[in-house]
Amino acid sequence: MKLRSLWALAIAGACGVAVPGHAAEVLRLEDAVARALGTHPSVQADAAQLEAVRSRAGREALPTPLVLGGELENVAGSGGLSGLDAAESTFRISKVLELGGKRAARQALGGAEVDAARSEADVTRIAIATLAAGRFVDVLAAQEHVEHAEERIKMAQAMRREVARWVAAARNPDSDLRAAEIALLDAELKREQALQALEGARMSLAATWGAPSPDFGSVAGDTGVLPPLDDFDDLSLRLATTPQQRAMEAQAGVLGARREIARASAKPDVSVGLGIRRLEATKDSGLVMSISVPLGSRRRSDFSVAEADYELTSLKYRREAQMLEVRQELFGIYQQLKQAQSEVESVRQRQLPKAQQAFDQSRRGFEEGRFSFLVLSQAQQRLFDLREREVESAARYLRLLVEADRLTASALDIRP
Repeated sequence: MKLRSLWALAIAGACGVAVPGHAAEVLRLEDAVARALGTHPSVQADAAQLEAVRSRAGREALPTPLVLGGELENVAGSGGLSGLDAAESTFRISKVLELGGKRAARQALGGAEVDAARSEADVTRIAIATLAAGRFVDVLAAQEHVEHAEERIKMAQAMRREVARWVAAARNPDSDLRAAEIALLDAELKREQALQALEGARMSLAATWGAPSPDFGSVAGDTGVLPPLDDFDDLSLRLATTPQQRAMEAQAGVLGARREIARASAKPDVSVGLGIRRLEATKDSGLVMSISVPLGSRRRSDFSVAEADYELTSLKYRREAQMLEVRQELFGIYQQLKQAQSEVESVRQRQLPKAQQAFDQSRRGFEEGRFSFLVLSQAQQRLFDLREREVESAARYLRLLVEADRLTASALDIRP
């Protein structure tokens, strides 16, 4: 797999956060996407449909068949035609001779339909890869929320012990101890909620490859290392080679092949036959030859060609409209990526350091008796809130990057 989001998370860390109560097997993003593409019913359905189209193309590429036929005349009549004495029996073999390159046109149509089916399968694979990658990011973010929740509990426990010592020494009121106990209970509740959210994310990820329950321990990655963002112009250049655009091109190929069949039908086919006729009355036999040519083929061909031309024109404009819409969608995602990137940088480089400093100063002030427990608790809350915001903004950046991949990935990026 070569999606840029896969490369991005591959460099973001080789191991994930250990999930309490689960196996230690670590799942990498490229493995998760490969498993989803290997077993998802939609992918399997497209594979079967592609084989069906190939079979149809093989059938349509065959030459016209030989036709065996026979006739029996002047049988079981009246008078001299009673019985079989005056019967005339004919056995013939006939064939339609295709003119104007009709078979070659059918072969070209079969190839175009196979190409179109393959392009549609690529579109499906992109959608499944995007789904798996997005759910992988959800698990990664949930793991880091659990990690922060565990750290918050440890800090709340240490703070409760410290407050208890000060209360026992009569330096702080009992209300500070009750507040510290409430903070610990709140931290434990947040850990429980984080674990529940993680289990839900893991279930969703496992469902992308049909597993009834998570069959992995943790996922590999680290939202602390984010991939760089390409220029918008570079991203938009990739839109011309996406499976969506390739599918439109393939559909144009199908219409072009059908137009060629319509053009070739202007030249009528010739049906020829050769047989033997037996005359029971004289006991003689003779050769029978037949030839037939349909009339009016040119006019029907003109209508069919005009129909194909209009469909090709319609497809051209629909393709242009799709390109405009996709480019605008990509621009919207790109703007959100820039915003998420700015938020991550602001939280990580400016807000978190200040929050850490404020917490450290509040802790020293509390230990020295200059600050109340309420001031320290508020400083701690701000610090952990910013850590959660850092994870969420980084996860949002990665999810948006996956969406940008969905719009700009080529067929080679997701074919096995």
